Amino acid sequence: MRFTILLVLLLSACQSKHQEKNQLLTAEEEVIAKELIQGSFDKIWGGVDSLAIAKYHTDDFIILEHGEVWDNDRIKTYIRGQLQRENRPLRKNRMEYISIEKYGMSIQMAYHNYAEFIRADTLVAKGQWLESALAVKTKEGWKLKMMHSTRVSN
Repeated sequence: MRFTILLVLLLSACQSKHQEKNQLLTAEEEVIAKELIQGSFDKIWGGVDSLAIAKYHTDDFIILEHGEVWDNDRIKTYIRGQLQRENRPLRKNRMEYISIEKYGMSIQMAYHNYAEFIRADTLVAKGQWLESALAVKTKEGWKLKMMHSTRVSN
């Protein structure tokens, strides 16, 4: 009898954990998640706009960037350096999503990030990364809390 009760409790706990992890992602949440990624790359990285960090990132945001940990302050330092470059190319980003899943009050995404660097209407470089991101619901709305980026050789 004890074994049966223990088994029922264990199965119930596993089922409730599973329900919490794999919640149905609404179409609106999918759009929000994709806009977070695209917007952050278009505004922060492509637009070299440090003011956009507050819109897209939590205060404690980190990105694991090719073996380094970058926080919002490190990103701001990078942006200042980019703004000082003369004849800096324009960065255009395109994402191909592998998965977008909701877990409680967070959304996890995996995607390919493709960037083209253009100067005077001429393609000067391309980049490709395999990335993942975690968005969390804050009182201001959905924001990115963490990203992981791995450069892919072309």
